[in-house]
Amino acid sequence: MTEAIGIAWTTLPSREEADRLAEGAVAAGLAACGQVDGPVRSHYTWEGQVQCEDEFRVTFKFAAPKGKDLESWVHSHHPYKVPQWLAIEATHASSSYLAWVLGVR
Repeated sequence: MTEAIGIAWTTLPSREEADRLAEGAVAAGLAACGQVDGPVRSHYTWEGQVQCEDEFRVTFKFAAPKGKDLESWVHSHHPYKVPQWLAIEATHASSSYLAWVLGVR
């Protein structure tokens, strides 16, 4: 496999914001797919205080070379001061799915 699929996650405070972010990244041609799930319950420390909130997770699938552009786009459209951004490269994808992801422009 000469090109790869990237997978990345972020979380948002509402389904509406998560849907907007997922749809916008796909419409911009930066992601082949943006899936929204949740709510998920997040426990975290922010500014020295333990917090607990419901959030909505967006999982992006994208051609790995678009990863930096997608990350920049997500950060510029994200409501959080420090958005979660975790990205990995898929170690395997079926040939037909890989072709579809890489073919999205």
